[in-house]
Amino acid sequence: MLEHARPRAPVDLMNWPWFSLAKTPRTAPIRYQGKKHSVHIAPVAGAPGIATIWDADILIWATAQLVQAQDERLPISRRLIAPASRILGFLGRGTGRSQYVRLTAAIDRLAGTVVETTLGATADAPIRFRWIEAWEATPAGVLLTLPDWLLTSVRQRRVLSVDPDHFGLTGGIERWLWLLARKHAAQQSTGWIVSFDLLYARSGSAARHCDFVAALRRLSRSGRLLTYRLDPVWHRGKEGVRIGRYAVPIHSAALVPGDNPGFLSPNREDRL
Repeated sequence: MLEHARPRAPVDLMNWPWFSLAKTPRTAPIRYQGKKHSVHIAPVAGAPGIATIWDADILIWATAQLVQAQDERLPISRRLIAPASRILGFLGRGTGRSQYVRLTAAIDRLAGTVVETTLGATADAPIRFRWIEAWEATPAGVLLTLPDWLLTSVRQRRVLSVDPDHFGLTGGIERWLWLLARKHAAQQSTGWIVSFDLLYARSGSAARHCDFVAALRRLSRSGRLLTYRLDPVWHRGKEGVRIGRYAVPIHSAALVPGDNPGFLSPNREDRL
C-alpha cells in the first residue's frame, strides 16, 4: 500500500447512480437510462443488498492506490492487497473490531453487486461486472480483484481527486451530491444550476420524491457542502440549487489530464 496516495475517484463514478444512498439494505435494482448511456445495478442472488455510497469509499481507496502507482511508474493490475487497518486508516475510520466487521460487510456488498452499463462498452451490448470481482483475507492483508472497468478509468486518467473530508459526511444524499458537484461544479466559478427534479432522477434513490426534495432543501438552506457553496434557486419555474466554489480557492482537488467535465453555463439548467 502506498501511504502517500491521495483520495481519487473515477469521473464516471461521480456522475451516475451506482450505489444505494440508504443506510438500510436495498435489494431493489437501480435503473437509469440517459440520453446515451444506461445503468442497471442489482444484487446477486442471496446478497443482503446492493453496495452503498459508504461502501464506495473502498473503491476510492483502490483508485488512489492505482493512480499513485501509475504516477510513480509502477506496474498496476486489477489485484490490490493491503492490511485492513491501513485501508481503514486511509478512510479516516477507527480500527476497532466493529470497524473490521463493517469493512468486511462493505466488501461483501461490493462483491455481491452486479453492474450492467453501456459506459465503457466497446460494442453495442452493455458490459457486466462486479465492483469487486473477488476477494480474500490473507496473512498479508485483504486481497481485492477489481473490475477492468475501474482499471481502464485509471489508465485513461479519467479520475478526479476527492476531498478527504468527504469520508466524514454521514448522509447518503450529501455524499452523493458532493461527488456530483465535484464532477460538474468544481471548475464553474459562477455556479452550476440544477433542478431538484433532475437531481432526484439522477440519484437512483429509492426515497419518495417529497422526502428526497426535502433533504435537498435542507442542504441548500445550509449554504455549504464541504468545499462548495449552495444557494436555493428557482430556474425556469423549477426549484433547484446553485452549486459553486467559494470565492477563496480552498478546494485542493485538481483536474487531471483526460477529464472532460462538460460544465454548463449558469443560465442553463443541467441537461443530465
